[in-house]
Amino acid sequence: MKSYIQHPVNYLQKVRDLTVMAINQQQYLVIACDSDGGIGSKPLDTVQVPNKLLATFAVRVPLFELIACGAEPFLVVDCLSVEYEDTGKEIIDTIKSYSRKAGLTQDVQFTGSTEENVPTLQTGIGITVLGLADQDKFYPGKSKRGDVVVCAGIPKSAPEFELTIDDPDLLSIEDLILLRKHPKVGDIIPVGSKGLHFEANQLAASASLLFIPNEDKDGIMDPLRSGGPSSCVLLTIGREHVSTLSAMISAPVFIIGELQ
Repeated sequence: MKSYIQHPVNYLQKVRDLTVMAINQQQYLVIACDSDGGIGSKPLDTVQVPNKLLATFAVRVPLFELIACGAEPFLVVDCLSVEYEDTGKEIIDTIKSYSRKAGLTQDVQFTGSTEENVPTLQTGIGITVLGLADQDKFYPGKSKRGDVVVCAGIPKSAPEFELTIDDPDLLSIEDLILLRKHPKVGDIIPVGSKGLHFEANQLAASASLLFIPNEDKDGIMDPLRSGGPSSCVLLTIGREHVSTLSAMISAPVFIIGELQ
């Protein structure tokens, strides 16, 4: 049991987009972050969207990263380059509201800062989320040879698509929590801007395996299309369990390949 950490850097490791620290022999501290700039309701924002939509997708990304790996989020840090009244308050209130879906219900679980010294004409936001994971339930690398790679949800990103949080093609955080609790699901990885095949290869590499893609004859799932704000996830599971998995969640489910 670690009682005193003298050189914390010796306990840090990078696991895909996560920073992981062994804080004792049973648990990891897991850190995920994301940022957005030029997106919002300010005059010089390149992409004009409501503040609530920006805040929801901004906190969704690191929450998805933590839940997918098996960590339980416990602290959200929001750093906003906007004033508190009124833009910042709306963003913070939305972050808190969405985070409740992941079990963060107390004010002490949120901290951050806003810009009160300089007037801002463009929105910037950075969010860091901390979580705890049992070391034996930290899932990156726990895929098995012969597992199929399943996409839950459809990759979507602005400006190609108009994103809304209630889009039925997007995987909801409630469905992600269900997927993570499924005893037959191995690794889960949210899909970001580099697309399905990049993330599938990351997932395979974590288990020292190879991703073998299916031939997409209908062109439904463009392997290079950005997943934007974690609009979908990839997961590994035995082929025989895919049908029951599909019945559990409302988002569409596709097999995109397998691991060898």
